[in-house]
Amino acid sequence: MQPDDIELILDADISEDPCLLFDVVTPDGVLQLLGNVEMGSNHLVVRDLHIGGDAEVQWGWSKLRKLGRVIAEKLNVDYIEIRVRTRDVVLVSSGFSRPTEPQFSSRREYS
Repeated sequence: MQPDDIELILDADISEDPCLLFDVVTPDGVLQLLGNVEMGSNHLVVRDLHIGGDAEVQWGWSKLRKLGRVIAEKLNVDYIEIRVRTRDVVLVSSGFSRPTEPQFSSRREYS
């Protein structure tokens, strides 16, 4: 999947800065993203993310990671940080980075 393969559509009627609702139109189907979006000079932070969309599509973690990288490239940011909160505790702090050079390792770093 390439940046030209997807379309990001902001639902301006429902969105109110910083809480934005996007439809991400992909070759596999439509994914809806709702969250508090904060754009930096080289990154995007999404807090309180909610995901919805085509129920028939098996999105899965691998497909979502790939889609996150494509979105980062489309928005021309180095990484996207996702923060999901439940009961005021940060459960997940993950990032989708654009590859800048070939990756030869599958090593994961946790912080």
